[in-house]
Amino acid sequence: MPVDGPFRLYAEAIPAGATLDVASFVESVVHDVVELLLTDEYGDRLDELAEAQPADPHEVQRPSELRFESLVADLVDATSTKIPVYGAQVLRLAEALRKIAVPKPVPTQRTEGGAAA
Repeated sequence: MPVDGPFRLYAEAIPAGATLDVASFVESVVHDVVELLLTDEYGDRLDELAEAQPADPHEVQRPSELRFESLVADLVDATSTKIPVYGAQVLRLAEALRKIAVPKPVPTQRTEGGAAA
């Protein structure tokens, strides 16, 4: 665990580089979005979207799609999308990523007719 606050970040090596697990941050963002949807302003907009849905689920209704995209954009703007990393935690994260980023030897390709060269 390279960083433990204010959000837990986990770094893991993968063949092409690294993954950062930001589940703690995503949980916080989802919480904030749900709280916003419970307010009158955003709740009313969500109700409008639900009411505007066509009876036939296969029917395309552009205006509600545009309203949905607008609502999503406004919710993103109303929540923080930056993950703070403070003080020594920056160094811990950098060190974890540095360890993961060390080039690993690639097995030699076998030549035609048998064993590796």
